Amino acid sequence: MSATPPPPPPYSESVSLGPCPLYFPEQPLTSSSRPRDTASTFHVGLRDLHDPLVQIKHVRLHLLFLGALHDLRRRVESSNQGSWLPLIGELDGEQRWSWFVNLAVERFQRWVEHLSQPSRSNTLARFVRNDLPPLDVWMVLHAYLLNPQSFAEDSIRLGMLRPLATLAVSLSDFFFDTLDTIDDMILWKPHTASRSNWVSKTGLPFDPIEGAAVLLHQELLCPKCKAAISVPYITADGTGYAQQNFTHLCPSCAFEITRERLAVAKLTTDLTAHHLLHEPQVGATNTQLFLPYTLRTVFGEDRLRAITIKQQLLSLKPISQFNSRKWRQNPDVGVAMAESLNWKLSEVQKSLLSLQKPKIGAKILGSYCDQRPFSVELVGAVLRQGSFIRKIHNLGWTSPSYFEKREDAVALHYAIVRYHAFLDMISSSQHMLVVPTLDIDLVWHSHQLSGPRYQKDCRTNVGRYIDHDDKIEQFHLSDAFDATCRAWEKRYGVPYTQCGCPLPGNTIGQKLARLVAHGSRHYPLSRLAPPADQPEILAASHPSDHNTVAVLGLPSNSNAKTQRESKAFRRREREASRVRKGEMTQEEFKRIAEHTAPFLVPVSLTPAVMTPVTPLGQVMSTDDWALGSFAGCATDSGAACITGSIDLNEGYVGSFDVSWPNTTT
Repeated sequence: MSATPPPPPPYSESVSLGPCPLYFPEQPLTSSSRPRDTASTFHVGLRDLHDPLVQIKHVRLHLLFLGALHDLRRRVESSNQGSWLPLIGELDGEQRWSWFVNLAVERFQRWVEHLSQPSRSNTLARFVRNDLPPLDVWMVLHAYLLNPQSFAEDSIRLGMLRPLATLAVSLSDFFFDTLDTIDDMILWKPHTASRSNWVSKTGLPFDPIEGAAVLLHQELLCPKCKAAISVPYITADGTGYAQQNFTHLCPSCAFEITRERLAVAKLTTDLTAHHLLHEPQVGATNTQLFLPYTLRTVFGEDRLRAITIKQQLLSLKPISQFNSRKWRQNPDVGVAMAESLNWKLSEVQKSLLSLQKPKIGAKILGSYCDQRPFSVELVGAVLRQGSFIRKIHNLGWTSPSYFEKREDAVALHYAIVRYHAFLDMISSSQHMLVVPTLDIDLVWHSHQLSGPRYQKDCRTNVGRYIDHDDKIEQFHLSDAFDATCRAWEKRYGVPYTQCGCPLPGNTIGQKLARLVAHGSRHYPLSRLAPPADQPEILAASHPSDHNTVAVLGLPSNSNAKTQRESKAFRRREREASRVRKGEMTQEEFKRIAEHTAPFLVPVSLTPAVMTPVTPLGQVMSTDDWALGSFAGCATDSGAACITGSIDLNEGYVGSFDVSWPNTTT
C-alpha cells in the first residue's frame, strides 16, 4: 500500500477569499466505478448548478474528433506518397507532420477568405452541405478556438472571420452540432456541393493528403517592394517557408525576406492604418485598424481604449516620426517605418521598455510572427496540441467504443465534476495561476469549443473571463502546477493528481496564503475522490503540460531541467526500494513508470530576440536537422495556462474581455 501523501505546507489564516463548497452528490457514493450522477449539484463560486456546464455528449464527441486527428497524423507520418516531393520522404515522422501542419494553415486561410455568410435559416444543414472543410482545416480551427480570447477578438478585427463568428453566435454549439451531424470524421464522406465549393474557392484538392502533393509554394508579397512572389515550402538547404531558417531573395528588388521581416511589415501596416474610420486608410482595410489584445474590455467593445493604446505605441521612438497626417497620406509609410526599425522586432521591443507599463505592448508584439492576419500563430498552436492528443489517445479514450457502456463513462463524469471544482477554485483565487490535469483540460477544451456560451458561463459563474494560454514557459508552468496541487488539497481535502507524479515545482510555502481560499471542511465520500478500480482515471490526472514551451539558451532553465531529471531518477530508485520491501505493489510501480514525468519534454522556443520584455522565437518540432527544422512563432507572455487575472491592461480599462461580435449589424 502506498504511503500517505505528505500534508501541504502551513497557510496563514489572515486571508480568506471565499467559502469552500462541498462536492457531495445527492446520494452517497462509494469509491466504486458506478457513474456519478451529473444532475447533482455543482458548486462554482457562489452559485449552485443543477446541470453541468459541459455535457458528457460533447466531451465524447470531442474525443472522437481527437481520435480522427490522431489518425490523420498517423497517416501523414507513415505515408510514403509517390506524388509528394522526394524531399518529404527524407523526413522523419515528426518533421513530416510539421511540414503538413504548415500546409494545413495555408488551406485554413484560403477557406476562411472565401467562406460565405451563413443564411438565417437552416444554418447548420447549409454549412455542412456547402462549406464544411476537410479534416486538416477543421484541425486548425480547433486549435484556433482553443485560444478563445484571440479568436473572439479576431472575429471582430478580421472581416474574413465574420462568417465563423456568425455561426458561433447563432449556434452556440456549432462545433459539436457539426461533429454530431458528421458522426465519424474518419469515415465521413463530404457532400458533393461541399467538395465542389472547396475546390473552386481554394484551388486545391479536398483531400488533405492529395492537397499536400499540389501545395508546393507559399504566395507572398515582398515586404519592401510589394511584388507578388512564390516561395517553396521546403528546400534541401532548410530555407523553405515551412522551415526554421526560411529566407528568400525578392526577384524584383533583391530584398532578403525572412519570417521576422514579414512580421515587421505586418506590424507597421497595422500601426499606420489610421483608427478614425472617416480618414483615408493607408495599407490596410478597416477590419485591421485595431491591434490585437486592445479592442475588448469587461465592459464590451471599447474603441477608445484601442485607439489610446495604439497612440501610445505610435508615440515611441523611432516610429513616432510617422504619426502625422503627412505620413498617413503616404502609401510607403509602412515601409518607411519598417526601415526605421531596421526590419527587426527587437527594435520595437527596445522601444517598449520606455513605456511606463510595457506588458500590454509585449502582448501585442507577440501576435506578430509572420504575414498572416491572425493574432495566433496557428502552426505552433496545432503542434502544441499534439502532445495532449497523444496522451488522451494513449489512455484509450479516443476509441469510438471506449465509453459505449454507461458504467464505462465514469471517467468522463469524474472529469466533469473535477472541472467544476477547478472553476470554483479559480473563482475564489483572483491572483493564482491554475494549471489543469489531463482530464480537467479535456473538459475545459470541450467547454471552450462553445465560444459564446463559454464566455457567458465564465462571466456568470466565475465572475470573469478565463482565457487559455497554450504557450507557457516550462518552469513557470511547473511551479504554477505545484501551487495548484497544494491549493487543491488544502481546499478540497483530496489530492489533485493521482497518477503518481511528485509535485514538479519548487516548494512555495507561505506564498499560497495570499492566493487561495481556506477550506477547513474535507470530503468524506467526495465526488472528487477517484474510483479505486479505474486506473485510467488515475492516469488522466497527470498534469496537462501540452502548453509547455522552453526558451533555449537560458542557463537557469537548463539547470532547472537537470535538477528535475535528477529528482525524478532518485524518486524512481526510492519507489523500486519500496516495491522490494512490499510497501508498493508492482501494479503501482508500473503505472507510475508508464507516463513521462511532467514538464521535462516541452516544445522548444528558440528566442530570436532576448530582452527583459518577452522572448520571441520559433516553436521547433525537433532540434536542427539536415533539411532544416520546421517552425512557427510563439511567445511566452508570462501568463499561465489559465487566468490568475494577471493585469495586462496596465491601467487602461479593467481586465480583457472577449465579447463575441454582434453579427446582426
